[in-house]
Amino acid sequence: MLLAALSTGSKIGLGLVGAAFVGFALASAFLIPAFRPDFPGRRGLPAFLTVTVALFVAMMFAVFFFGREPSEGHAAEATATETSHPPPPPAATTTRSTTTAPTTTTAPAPKSVSVSKSVSVSETEWKIALPSTTLTAGKYKFEVKNDGQIPHDLTINGPGVDNTKTPVFNPGKTEELTVELKTGSYDFYCSVPGHKQAGMDVKVKVS
Repeated sequence: MLLAALSTGSKIGLGLVGAAFVGFALASAFLIPAFRPDFPGRRGLPAFLTVTVALFVAMMFAVFFFGREPSEGHAAEATATETSHPPPPPAATTTRSTTTAPTTTTAPAPKSVSVSKSVSVSETEWKIALPSTTLTAGKYKFEVKNDGQIPHDLTINGPGVDNTKTPVFNPGKTEELTVELKTGSYDFYCSVPGHKQAGMDVKVKVS
């Protein structure tokens, strides 16, 4: 049972020591006396006893050293098992905060929107009629209606506006023209050849 529990290295070590002891005993009992009948003799007796005691002590030491390896191995294995499986840590106590921070909502700043001012314009032969020929600076949407009998358009020329116009449109139709008017004097006219010269021309003052 002890040999079965030993490791391969321990078996080899114990076997070598045992083989040396047995070999020396056999040689002393059978082999050497065949050549030297008076072995060990008086002179060789001290050496023979010394070697015998040394081998015996070595055998005992080997049995003691290699024989106790299994128990130490089991103890080391148990220690390693305990180390690889440490006890679970104590459960941590978790404290939740019940305080809720107030939520601050910031309304987005309103965007400035440029709104066009609507102005109705009527065109006839040979006149351009506006509610007023004096306007304040800003963005305007002119709703131009052809109340005449022939096609017309509306063209505006002045500071920042370079002859911007509607398409030529037929009687009864309405077109829109959006422009940004700045401080200054503007010329509202019909660009159809001969119509401006016939009277379709209005000076508008913007302040």
